[in-house]
Amino acid sequence: MSWVIKINWLCFFVGIPYLGLMVIYPSIQGDWEYVHAVWYTWQSFNTGILAFVASIFALNAVRYTEEKRRQRNFIAARAFLPQALSELSTYFEQSFKLVNEAWERAKDQSDHCKTPLKMDCPKLPVGYQQVFKDCISEASPEVAEHLAYILVRLQIHHSRMESLVKDFSADSNTIQVPISLMTQVFALAELQGLVNQLFKFSRGSAPFDNKPLSVDSFYSCYRIWGVEIDENDELKGFTERNHSKRWKT
Repeated sequence: MSWVIKINWLCFFVGIPYLGLMVIYPSIQGDWEYVHAVWYTWQSFNTGILAFVASIFALNAVRYTEEKRRQRNFIAARAFLPQALSELSTYFEQSFKLVNEAWERAKDQSDHCKTPLKMDCPKLPVGYQQVFKDCISEASPEVAEHLAYILVRLQIHHSRMESLVKDFSADSNTIQVPISLMTQVFALAELQGLVNQLFKFSRGSAPFDNKPLSVDSFYSCYRIWGVEIDENDELKGFTERNHSKRWKT
């Protein structure tokens, strides 16, 4: 309700000259009878001003009540967010195992990637959807945009996971290139990093953090998934190059 704030500021700046002309100036120029005469002359105008001020007070009271209601609803919705984030983190870990298997096979020149992967496509959790929806509807714009961005990236990622499983078959004409799978590893680490930013906030132990992801946040995700980034120069170099393009810190 930014328009309410603009009205409040407008009333403030208009109210100063009004008080000066209708109260301060008449009081300086004459006695009570002169002040009363001025007010009587401008009676209709003053009545309108008082009615307008009363409506502004009422509008701010409604705004205050609605804001408190929104905050209560968001706290209630946020209570379910940690569990949803944990489920997504488990899904990301399983996704990495699938992508890593495909990546290792794509790097093997003797493997033509025409046989199925050992792992099935991990199932995308369903509980997070309603939780994210409830939080987005009641959250501040910054938090809502962060959650919405995760949803968009998550949908893209899961679609790629399904396509990846289908591509490893005798009927597929897709040629698996290691660099494309490395891109999926990078995108997966980005998703995990965005989720990690929400954990403390979701528990109410820290303010919302929407700073750009650092390259170390990507390395941290790799290590959690069992990748020694210092021993993988290819992934490290790819991450640093793409991070500098995508996330300006």
